[in-house]
Amino acid sequence: MMNPRNIVYTLFLIAASSYYLYAQPCTTLPQDLEQRLRKHVEFLADDKLEGRQTGSLGEKLALDYLNLEFLKLGLKPLGERNYGMPFTFQEPVEVGPNTRLQAGGRSFEAGTDFYPLSYSANASLENVPLVDVGFGIEAPELEYTDYQEGTDYQGKVFLMNFSSPDGVHPHSKYLKYHDLAGLLATAKKKGAAGVIVYNPEDYLDDPPDSFKYIEDSGIPVVFVVRKHADFFKTLTSVDQLRVEMKAVEKTAHNAVALLDNGAPTTVVIGAHYDHLGWGGAGSLYREGRAIHNGADDNASGTAALIELAALLKEQGPKNNNYLFIAFSGEEKGLYGSKFFVEHSPIPLEKINYMINMDMVGRMKDHGLVINGVGTSPVWKEVLPELDCYGIQIQTTESGVGPSDHTSFYLKDLPVLHFFTGAHEDYHRPSDDADKLNYEGLAQVVGYIYTLIRRLDGKGKLPFTKTEEEDNQKRPRFSVTLGVMPDYVFAGPGMRLDGVTEGKPAHQAGMQKGDIILQIGELPVKDVMSYMKALSMFKKGDETTAVVKRGEEELTLKVVF
Repeated sequence: MMNPRNIVYTLFLIAASSYYLYAQPCTTLPQDLEQRLRKHVEFLADDKLEGRQTGSLGEKLALDYLNLEFLKLGLKPLGERNYGMPFTFQEPVEVGPNTRLQAGGRSFEAGTDFYPLSYSANASLENVPLVDVGFGIEAPELEYTDYQEGTDYQGKVFLMNFSSPDGVHPHSKYLKYHDLAGLLATAKKKGAAGVIVYNPEDYLDDPPDSFKYIEDSGIPVVFVVRKHADFFKTLTSVDQLRVEMKAVEKTAHNAVALLDNGAPTTVVIGAHYDHLGWGGAGSLYREGRAIHNGADDNASGTAALIELAALLKEQGPKNNNYLFIAFSGEEKGLYGSKFFVEHSPIPLEKINYMINMDMVGRMKDHGLVINGVGTSPVWKEVLPELDCYGIQIQTTESGVGPSDHTSFYLKDLPVLHFFTGAHEDYHRPSDDADKLNYEGLAQVVGYIYTLIRRLDGKGKLPFTKTEEEDNQKRPRFSVTLGVMPDYVFAGPGMRLDGVTEGKPAHQAGMQKGDIILQIGELPVKDVMSYMKALSMFKKGDETTAVVKRGEEELTLKVVF
């Protein structure tokens, strides 16, 4: 048994340390923390990584860097390739160079004039009759058919209208026939050798030209763009219809490292390290291909992950283990985190809570958004106690959002998502390392480290489901101003982080930094009231907006 004098002395130290934590709740940041964070970001956001596209060579270079950093910290690898945990994913189907459409003496360009649909088979037809089958509907219960008795359809290419006799809308009596798969099944039964689909309606979206899986109907199926539809209606045959497609499967890696304290529960700390590569899907850049380095999104969170691992390894609390995960595939749809929660090497019931850092490098005005505070009652107890570095927090309740914490929340685990706000470089090539606020990024690291220390004695946190604000409260609107809100601005009003050229706000004269106070007769107090105001307008409406620019209030004319 411990000496009584030592027991008294130990109790004194515990009391003193508790008082110290309350009086000075935030950790003193290491002097070189900003420098180390900058080093990580500058490597991850370098052009040589070509934007860290999921499954690319750039992702591998980033993974190698993470392997080295985790190895230097002496963390336990939980992956198959050092710390790498592989997972496979589907890329959009590749359309081969031999895909062709020729008719009426003209050749049509794949991807521009026409494109294969997901229901298509790889097949080739030459010199085949073409027959117009209207909408391709056979509805005996409605006493309607587009297929005429006595007409020979066998072995012909069908030209099919993508709409219906009364249009495409929720009240159409042909509602159950607004299904291309069903229409193609009927066409095949009628003897179709292939199908060419067109869309004459301005209000109706064309069928997708990008898809990940081939749903082979057994015949070639293509869509021709609207400007060529009338030409095809004049034809009686197709010279050549050939479709060549292949599914594309790739492998990506999460980086997974464990700090094992022998504790019964484990805290997951995560950040995605992938980005958009050379642009494409998800990019807001419209001037061609360019490397998207993703310094804030999300080299900033990845750098914070490495430095939190270092702090927790060196002097972290011991009542939890800590699992550090750099996710890939986030930009494509949370692929890496979804894979992890389905294949976790640690039982999910042993996970205490999850902290996610996504875009934490552009702090301004000491603002920090923390999403997910409704996922455990403990968050609302502890967060108000933290008074760190002058940081002003904005919180939201929901555990669901466009980042990797969502995958853990959907497994009934408490989550927090840290975010320093959107900006005009988001998903553009201009999101570079020199634009980050490294002092603010270091403060985010210190804030989260302090939070983890404060939670160490709380045991396993209870989980609560949250009302999903996106579905329950968010107004629906059909128009946009073309602005990027400043999500960390506390109001009143909604401050603009960016204005998209050519959109209504830009045409009205709004500028980055303006604060919208009113749209029409509706006051704007925050982002939610802004969306409510937008929901009152439709395309073509005119109104006014009151904005504050500096100390001046301006009334601007807005045309949606």
